[in-house]
Amino acid sequence: MAQYDFETLDVFTGRKFAGNQLAVLLDARGLSTEDMLTITREFNYSETTFVLPPADPKNTARVRIFSIGYEMPFAGHPTVGTAIAIARARKSSGELRLELNTGVFPVRVDLDRAVPYAEFLNPNLPKETGAAPDAALIEAALSLPEGSIDRAAHRPRKVGAGANFYFAKAPLAAVRQAKFNSAAFEAISFNDTIGVLLYAEGGEAADATYHVRMFAPGAGIPEDPATGGAAAALPGKIALSQQLSEGKHHWVIEQGFEMGRPSRIHASVEAAGGAVKSVRIGGEAVPVMKGQLDY
Repeated sequence: MAQYDFETLDVFTGRKFAGNQLAVLLDARGLSTEDMLTITREFNYSETTFVLPPADPKNTARVRIFSIGYEMPFAGHPTVGTAIAIARARKSSGELRLELNTGVFPVRVDLDRAVPYAEFLNPNLPKETGAAPDAALIEAALSLPEGSIDRAAHRPRKVGAGANFYFAKAPLAAVRQAKFNSAAFEAISFNDTIGVLLYAEGGEAADATYHVRMFAPGAGIPEDPATGGAAAALPGKIALSQQLSEGKHHWVIEQGFEMGRPSRIHASVEAAGGAVKSVRIGGEAVPVMKGQLDY
């Protein structure tokens, strides 16, 4: 029987028992893909990560990310939380380079704040990656009245930045009232798409740019408290839907309020010529537990 050290963190929050839960196995050597999926299902969080030696010694680590349903191409809260867990183990802030399934992600970690903070630069610029379902299908899947979802400039689109999502805009009241309908969700084809992100302008906090909810039953996540991968693609959706002014933008994307796990995701976006030129996603992560897994 092998033993594996793990740490859990609550990510995209400054306090315990909020944000999105993450388990990190800091040395996953010896585990197969099937083992990793089994362990992920045991933790039963949205995602669990497995840290391995890097393929390129210039990088910090190879990180594999699993949801309950399958291995993820990329996900944001695991990238932030794993970077902080690695930095805590090394007792050192600074830049890490994490090898994920969709590229090498530079991540800046600051352990000197009251709550550890990390921000990654996504090497995958957001882009439209295919056709999205009709608005009516999404409304049915989220138990929304007909006409709730924008069918004009902000109509549903499939956009990805390392991982694909369907994006749909609705008024804030409709986003708050959305309710997952499992039977209606089956009418939507996901294929290479993680889930549906429903967004509205504004939010609970005075500084919130967007209030969002994300539903991904195929990944074993009926609703997610914080989705950094979707936040990384959201600027691409906005740029396709309206004029994005030149220069740098800082957005606060809030999520998880309806689940009792409020989260705050920081997106730093640079735009030129109406297109997105870079996206950085950052947030806090609070260590919660340490332990040892016998496997």
